[in-house]
Amino acid sequence: MLTAHPRIFRSSGRTAALVLTLCVPSSFAFGTSLGQIAALDSLTEMNLEDLMNIKVVSVSRRSESLQDTAAAVYVLDGDAIRRSGVRSIPEALRLIPGLQVARIDSNSWAVSARGFNGTVADKLEVLMDGRSLYTPLYSGVVWGVQDTLLHDIERIEVIRGPGAALWGANAVNGVVNIVTRSSADTQGGVQTVGAGGEHNAYASWRYGSTLSDKGYYRVYGQTQSRREQGRVSGGANDDPWERSQIGGRVDLTADDRNRITVQGDAYRGAVYSPAVGENETFSGENMILRWTRQHGGESDTSVHLIYDHSKFDDKATYYENRKSVDFELKHSFSVFEHHHMVAGGGYKYSSDSLGSYDISVLGFVPQNRDDEAFDLFAQDQIDFFDDKLRLTVGAKWERNGYSGDEFQPSLRLRYRLRDDQSVWAAASRAVRIPNRLDQDVTAAGGAFQGNKTFRPEIVRAMELGYRGRLAATWSVDLATFYNEYEQLRGLSDDFSAPQSLPVFISNEGEGNSHGAELTVRWTPVPTLNIQAGYQYLDLDIAAVKGSRDQSIADNDANDAQNQFQIQADWDVNDRVSVFMSTRWVDDLPDQQVDDYYVVDINLRWLYSHHIELSVRGSSINDSSHSEFGGGAEIQRSIHGQIEWTF
Repeated sequence: MLTAHPRIFRSSGRTAALVLTLCVPSSFAFGTSLGQIAALDSLTEMNLEDLMNIKVVSVSRRSESLQDTAAAVYVLDGDAIRRSGVRSIPEALRLIPGLQVARIDSNSWAVSARGFNGTVADKLEVLMDGRSLYTPLYSGVVWGVQDTLLHDIERIEVIRGPGAALWGANAVNGVVNIVTRSSADTQGGVQTVGAGGEHNAYASWRYGSTLSDKGYYRVYGQTQSRREQGRVSGGANDDPWERSQIGGRVDLTADDRNRITVQGDAYRGAVYSPAVGENETFSGENMILRWTRQHGGESDTSVHLIYDHSKFDDKATYYENRKSVDFELKHSFSVFEHHHMVAGGGYKYSSDSLGSYDISVLGFVPQNRDDEAFDLFAQDQIDFFDDKLRLTVGAKWERNGYSGDEFQPSLRLRYRLRDDQSVWAAASRAVRIPNRLDQDVTAAGGAFQGNKTFRPEIVRAMELGYRGRLAATWSVDLATFYNEYEQLRGLSDDFSAPQSLPVFISNEGEGNSHGAELTVRWTPVPTLNIQAGYQYLDLDIAAVKGSRDQSIADNDANDAQNQFQIQADWDVNDRVSVFMSTRWVDDLPDQQVDDYYVVDINLRWLYSHHIELSVRGSSINDSSHSEFGGGAEIQRSIHGQIEWTF
């Protein structure tokens, strides 16, 4: 619902490569309670029992403890983000076991879960305070555009596996739910400045205060400028960029039962494009209005209304102007003590204008399009045997302008072995609905075209997991899965040697995947938290019988089959802390990327009660390495930061 990828479309000399990059699923690219969390200074102050009882909302859209969830869920606390020293949302997502996060160049990222990663990865639903960040242009997320003040993030909840029964289409392989803090929890001021390494400079400012006796507010602003990365072939990649953003939030308490939140952001930025010798530009604004009424007990009603506007211009190939509106009503209530219900519905409207500098190179027909979508959802959590067994049944119906009616059900089961150990299982169906790219694109003088009859991509997923505390200082979270895919996006012909023209986007692929994700936590002493994560993924995708598509089988070569990471968060004393993260990522054959191992370290020193100094080194063990195709190398970077609170 935002904007197109600033680095998707290139100059006319790369038309054939961009068609494959865009439209082939392989992304061919040679070319405790929430109040408790907020009150703690760091994750090192939480014992394993606290961590297992963190409240999450993404799985059932009602608050429940992590131990009770029947899904592969991970919660990244906002303080861990700040302690790690990362400077962007994709960098924060790297801290989450099981996600595939690859940096493409200075401002572009490939982020996915359980496969199908790429420059236009389209099977991960991402939300920020209820606002969907995916774009109807290609059903993915523009990570170089998405941002907020990291200091104000309360937590990031990640579901690995389908979440479409409550969150809707495109929540095929996972859901990322970014939740920012209430303005009541961001009182006073904080100012941050930093520079060094890849950062020319960055600065942020935020101030919060009260609004009489009815509520709180905060306002913020931030700006950053980053240097270019390197190239595999040597020299600079010519990809510096800059971005600025302002925003604010107001939280009002009308009375004991009614709460109102109003928040919004406005941003603009530029990415240098050597193809045209000037900057690609992007900008946008958004506004969220949310009303919540507490009826008593576990019953509440919430309504949100979201407006989003974005613009992008690459100065060579295309430009986009998009506006969207999202309305949703949700009601939670209990029935007969053992049934916990969530039900609601919503309406989405999107209007875009996609212009082309040369329709023979790249264009969209029609140039302007208005789309509407309606949905209804319901879920029932049923407790048996004194809450030892919980069955969750849910489904979402959607009607959209691309494929009509879609039904996405889910069945989840959780059984408590004891208070701190549980096993769970789930079965789900989810779809990735068509988008503008699938149906309306035209390129290469009409030799390549979208397909008005392109159908949704489908996944049927089965999951089995275990979550528990093995000892006072050890906990384990294990998830396994098996997915079957149908109607995957491909091409109607072999694009390198077509038998007939035009070549259309078509539902040419099918296959399956299986894998396992393991996270282990160890707290040997109260001031040290160590976490290790391992992921195994085997993706087997092929063209349907009789298809001439030669590229779809490369899906399994864009995702690391093995990933391993270790994080250590250590409070050395009352003033000094160290956060270290190491990760090893297997090779990506189709991207011509070798396996790599990197170490990131952030050192923080509380100079005084109001001033904190920090130094962060990224990839300090490796001068440069590639993480995804395209020819860019991510270089070692060391920067310093000063933070002043008042």
